Amino acid sequence: MAYDIFKGQTKRDWSCGSLLLPAKQQQALFNKIDDVRFDIRRSGNIVKIGLLSLSAAIALVAVTNVVRTSVEHRR
Repeated sequence: MAYDIFKGQTKRDWSCGSLLLPAKQQQALFNKIDDVRFDIRRSGNIVKIGLLSLSAAIALVAVTNVVRTSVEHRR
């Protein structure tokens, strides 16, 4: 590899993926990372739905409060 750096590219292929992990373990690790990414996205969607529901409930309370105030004001 050092020869390639100093003398230019040779016909050797130096790509080996991971130097520390075998290909099977590396693929298993990448699959777990993908699972975690999916879980984080799914959790984010659940939080978004919860916040949307909470804001809708607060808006409903605000609208009912305005209607109640206007009805009491007419009396």
